[in-house]
Amino acid sequence: ASVISACAAAALFSVTASAQTAAQLVQASNGYADMCKKSVNMPTGESDLKGNPKLDDYCKCFADKFLERALKSQSAANQTPLQESLNQEMEMRQSCRAKYNLPAVKK
Repeated sequence: ASVISACAAAALFSVTASAQTAAQLVQASNGYADMCKKSVNMPTGESDLKGNPKLDDYCKCFADKFLERALKSQSAANQTPLQESLNQEMEMRQSCRAKYNLPAVKK
């Protein structure tokens, strides 16, 4: 499992389907972006982007995608198996890296 997923799981508890205000969603997205930025110090995180001037943009992109997926998965009908979830996360990372012309994640 990725470092971002493990850290973000805790943040997801603060965002519930019944209590979604704009402020809470912005706060959750900012929290995911902050975790992404911190992951540059972890070998399994975004360490290859440490010091890159596009890191903030990349992390905001990833955080928005991660939050969107998290909100969709709150429905019992949308439970995703772990490996599929990890594959989706990798796809989101690759998509955001491509958007900002950053190197692809090494698998």
